Amino acid sequence: MSEELKTIKELADELGISKKYLQNKISYEKKKQNLSIGNWKKISVKNTIVLSDKEQTLIKSWLNSLEDKQEDKADSLEDKQEDKADGLEDKQEDKADSLEDKQEDKADSLEDKQEDKADGLEDKQEDKADGLEDKQEDKADSLEDKQEDKADSLEDNQEDKADGLEDKQEDKEKSYLKERISVLEKFLDKEQTSNSELKKIIQQTQNLLDQQQRLALQDKKLLEEYKAENDSLKALKIPSEDTKEEQTDKQSQEVNNGSEQPIEAPRKWYQFWK
Repeated sequence: MSEELKTIKELADELGISKKYLQNKISYEKKKQNLSIGNWKKISVKNTIVLSDKEQTLIKSWLNSLEDKQEDKADSLEDKQEDKADGLEDKQEDKADSLEDKQEDKADSLEDKQEDKADGLEDKQEDKADGLEDKQEDKADSLEDKQEDKADSLEDNQEDKADGLEDKQEDKEKSYLKERISVLEKFLDKEQTSNSELKKIIQQTQNLLDQQQRLALQDKKLLEEYKAENDSLKALKIPSEDTKEEQTDKQSQEVNNGSEQPIEAPRKWYQFWK
């Protein structure tokens, strides 16, 4: 079933109101509700606005309200007068329609320009936001690299310090034991101690040397564990510099504590004779 299209004049005649009044009502509701009502159609070599069934139903619903009925009653006299002037009004409407078309074209052109301008501004803002985001990411990456370099440098310094401390401690203990052996050898020459007693003293000294070497191996093992734990922390990429420093200080202290385990105080050479 084809749709029955009507002009504003035909619908106004059907409803028993003036064309002018109906046009004013449609214009008012279009602006109020931001609607698009009617389509241009060429009828009898003349472009005329026609209304679809759906649009006719919508317009009738507006006119069925209490306010529209009151307005219809108040404008009934005016409608009769306007009907007499329809001929002249049609000519004026044609002129007005032409002017309206020009205004709509001008408005459309202005709207297109505004949209283009808005799109250009939006693109610039997006580009600016992207540039700012890239700069912030670069700054964050640079800061992270600096923190990692600082943490690595601190770790290397602590490792060097621990190695130096271990070497000094080993040298000190070896020097002490060598000195004891030298003293015992001198004592042997001077006192001509019996072979059995001398062997006993040398064996005790050798035991002390072995104990020192075991302690040195323990220190090396602790240092290796400390280095392995530091390598594990590097792999985890801990972001906080303060946290890295606290963990490194704690590990360094553990290594120091391990390397500072008490060594049995050697008995003086003359105590072996007691």
